[in-house]
Amino acid sequence: MDWTPEVKNIVDLFPERGIFLTGIESSDPWVEGKRRNQLQEAHNFYEHWEVRLENIRKLGITWLRFGPPYSQTHVGKDAYDLSLAEKVLGRCDELGIEVIIDLLHFGLPDWLHAHSSDETFFQNSAFPIEFAAYVGHVARTFPKIRYFTVINEPFITASFSTKLGFWNESRRSGWNEDRLFMNAVKNIARAAILGREEIEKVWRSERRPGRPIFIQNESFELAIAEDNAGHRMPEADAFNLRRFAALDLIFGYRDAAMKEYVLKHGFGEADYMWCMEHGTRRDTVLGIDHYPAGVHRYGLETTVDETPDAPLKLFDIVKVYWDRYRLAMLHTETNGWPAHAEKICRQTYDVIDRLRREGYPVLGMGWYGDEYQVGWHYAMFGPLSFEESPVGLFYKGELQPVGRLFGELAKKGFDPIIKAER
Repeated sequence: MDWTPEVKNIVDLFPERGIFLTGIESSDPWVEGKRRNQLQEAHNFYEHWEVRLENIRKLGITWLRFGPPYSQTHVGKDAYDLSLAEKVLGRCDELGIEVIIDLLHFGLPDWLHAHSSDETFFQNSAFPIEFAAYVGHVARTFPKIRYFTVINEPFITASFSTKLGFWNESRRSGWNEDRLFMNAVKNIARAAILGREEIEKVWRSERRPGRPIFIQNESFELAIAEDNAGHRMPEADAFNLRRFAALDLIFGYRDAAMKEYVLKHGFGEADYMWCMEHGTRRDTVLGIDHYPAGVHRYGLETTVDETPDAPLKLFDIVKVYWDRYRLAMLHTETNGWPAHAEKICRQTYDVIDRLRREGYPVLGMGWYGDEYQVGWHYAMFGPLSFEESPVGLFYKGELQPVGRLFGELAKKGFDPIIKAER
């Protein structure tokens, strides 16, 4: 297995025995006429933030994904409220917790599209430039932050808003009708690229030491047409290409099939070439978000997502993404309900350990998040959209069995990666 010099340099930045991280769930999409705010809904972080951070540190976890909800912090054009982030990041610094700051987690501020009813949410062509200005402001405000997730899960952001119709634009479309999806992806990719460029400008202008590291996480997914559903193979193939669309554009990754696909669905040639010229994989770690339900089985007439009882397909899916992008990787997200959580945690650890022993540059493991979530079992959509999902390391401050296991695994760590010949 070949590593590029860039991959080697990234691997050498991280502890030899890997890192273990969790996250503060802060999703804030617009859903069924309401602004969701997981920071408030799930064991109110505004009230319990300090105890939650201390619990994480006591468990032995020293890496954290956190970001204030974009919809709450970019309060107007060139106007920002980072008061929560200032408190949280300051306390993390005191506790010795390294933060991967998460700058956009599914939601956009209301003011951004208040006067553009024909271009709402991720259809809004003004979004990338306004968001990039916000990103630059965050980078200047917090000079100790080195690790950035500019946009969380861009594929899910676009798909849930324009394919499945759950959030934001709330538009549904058929498997071969991707114009709205591609317009969202275009704006998301442009925002991610411009945001990255703003962070790099801050580094250069302030002559900061080292370089910023970009943790671009994505939902690692797979569609499978069952043996008796050959007629749905084109649908599965379309999904398996679509899942890469945002990453290809953000990374400037050239692929003939992808170019044909995006141009077919409304992407302009000039926009595509702009992404190819400005997108980059420099200083980038590919974040692995994977849940059993990310494997979709296309049957004769129905599509069924895999359950936690099915064998974990993480190993094979990671290899597919590695073959495409050849980036250092970090497992950033999984979880499960109490009946399955310890099994998922243990299996995930074992898969990452195997990948590392085979030379894949996987830098560590994440369990998402520290506390229970609200409505996530149903994508925060529908009649059960406020049901508690007890998937965290803690439940209302009480350590859960999976939290105890994750803490033990963090203490144990991984064997060093079997480094590839270079």
